[in-house]
Amino acid sequence: MLPPMPASRPWHNTSRRATQRGLGALAALAAGLTLGGCSDADPATISTEAEVSFGEVGRYPGQFSYPRAIDAIATPDGPELFVCDKTARVQRMLTDGTPIGVVQMPEWELGKPTGLTIAAHPTKPGERALWVADTHYHQVLVYDLPEGEPFGDEQVNPEPTTPVLAFGSYGHEPGQFVYPTDVAVLTDAAGAIERVYVSEYGGNDRVSVFTPVEREGATAFEFDFSFGSPGTVEDAPTPEAVVFNRPQSIAIDRETNELIVADSCNHRLGRFTLDGELIAWVGGLGEAPGSFTYPYGLALLGGGQALVCEFGACRVQQIDLATGESLGSFGGMGLGENTLAKPWGVALAGGMAWVLDSGRNRVVGFDAPGVPRSAGVGP
Repeated sequence: MLPPMPASRPWHNTSRRATQRGLGALAALAAGLTLGGCSDADPATISTEAEVSFGEVGRYPGQFSYPRAIDAIATPDGPELFVCDKTARVQRMLTDGTPIGVVQMPEWELGKPTGLTIAAHPTKPGERALWVADTHYHQVLVYDLPEGEPFGDEQVNPEPTTPVLAFGSYGHEPGQFVYPTDVAVLTDAAGAIERVYVSEYGGNDRVSVFTPVEREGATAFEFDFSFGSPGTVEDAPTPEAVVFNRPQSIAIDRETNELIVADSCNHRLGRFTLDGELIAWVGGLGEAPGSFTYPYGLALLGGGQALVCEFGACRVQQIDLATGESLGSFGGMGLGENTLAKPWGVALAGGMAWVLDSGRNRVVGFDAPGVPRSAGVGP
């Protein structure tokens, strides 16, 4: 169990940081969403200055205890964030740090999740769900999106939330997991789920693919195939060998029908067909532009570009996936407003990039290059 917390401390009494500049940026976001299009100010390259930041260390709602996974959605009312930290909870939040919902993992003594994705709901067509890579329990959990404001005094230690669907077990056989890290969901033109991709490390170091099936009147996910094996760049038999060393994040590029994999401890990205065939490796170890040091987070910008969040280099790079060229970066190691400390993830919504500044227990938002203010609306 999590350690008990003091008797009461409502979330609105916690200290949250939102500068006047940040509040102005939120107003601009709201205006952009209302207009439903790109702002004339949308940059072509990555911003180097933060527009919004919030968070502090703690276990109360609105606080973080070393956050390690993030996703974001744009809604007609503005962007919303989903952040998982080492309290084994996922908080649904507004972009000023206000919590508006929570999911608490059913078990956490063995460890906490390191990946989450907002994607199509497996049983409710047209709706979205929270997909969690429950890393240390060797499974994928799926939840309805948490709603409401369940953060009164009696909810500082939320009760475990029951998932609507779960699959996976410990092992090295097809369809089993050691330490799953992330989930990517492939849908068809109508929004129905076609495949679910799950990355993992810990001895399997592969990406496994599952397809939905009906069993006894309920939706389940059946193993289809996997690709990749454990290995390092130095030990790979050929440069084209598909070996992974902690594939931490994955994302589907529907413009090119590619799966992008952040092969973190090999310090590179992999571009793959949706059937797992290697297209190209991108990057390599280093701190020069276009190189990576432990790329943990990944968000696709469209147009063949990605934001890559580097745990080791404490920055977010804008990468041209076809050429490997770095088009700019945000952050760098430090404790200033525009620097980062051991960031784990990045997500996009509402024309903004939202970065987990994990070492400082906060979320930082900056202008995302070329992303429409309304991007992300829908399943």
